[in-house]
Amino acid sequence: MRPAVGVGRASRADLLAILDRPRVALILVAATVLLPVLFVVVTKAPLDQPFAKDVQLYIDAAARWLAGGPFYEPRQLAGPYEVAHGDVLYPPVGLWLFVPAAVLPQVLAFALWWGIPAAITIVAIVRVAPRPAVWPLIALCLAWPTTPLKIWTGNPVIWCIAAMSVSIVWRGGAPFALLKPSLFPFAFFGIRQRSWWVGLAIFAAMCVPFGTLWADWVTSVVNSRGAGVLYSVLEAPMLALPLVAWLGRRAPTTPERLDMPSSTA
Repeated sequence: MRPAVGVGRASRADLLAILDRPRVALILVAATVLLPVLFVVVTKAPLDQPFAKDVQLYIDAAARWLAGGPFYEPRQLAGPYEVAHGDVLYPPVGLWLFVPAAVLPQVLAFALWWGIPAAITIVAIVRVAPRPAVWPLIALCLAWPTTPLKIWTGNPVIWCIAAMSVSIVWRGGAPFALLKPSLFPFAFFGIRQRSWWVGLAIFAAMCVPFGTLWADWVTSVVNSRGAGVLYSVLEAPMLALPLVAWLGRRAPTTPERLDMPSSTA
């Protein structure tokens, strides 16, 4: 039995060595990305949704709030309602993102809305240097049907991806995934590290200024029908993208690498 086990381990090692070749990894990445691209081109599925539909919804809600109106639609607070487009489901802490987008010129607001999360994600992944064998898995998260759809519509979940991307180099980023509470399990990444608690404290402090709006948010969630706790489960691969890169990093680093000053001889 031992020789068979040894052969099995050798075969797995050989397969990993093949997958770890950049050329092979790039071919698999291309194949992974090509299929959903062809799907989009042929069916135009994501294009059925207007560009920036989601971000525009929250820009309008923030502008209404700035003008003295309600952030949440009155029908959301009046009693049970079926969730539909136009309903504000994010907690009020999201106004830290929505208000700047509402007051800036649209071109600049849109450029920052997509550009900042994209830049954070790319820099974080490059920094952890995932090995080629996991490149196709990263591509799979990117090609997951929900990912291009949410990017196209500018859904605020792209900022949760950015938060998780920060968390792979500084654990304090993970609590900011609570911007979308239905994806709360991701927020616990790195909870055993000191930096995670620092991030949680910062996030909590950012929640404080919105006072009674939190009661409105709770009411809107309790009154909602048709969503449920797991309504964001299809977005999980999006937040998993930076975690896959971290798990497949070339040289594991200590969790608190960015928290501790470097020692000198």
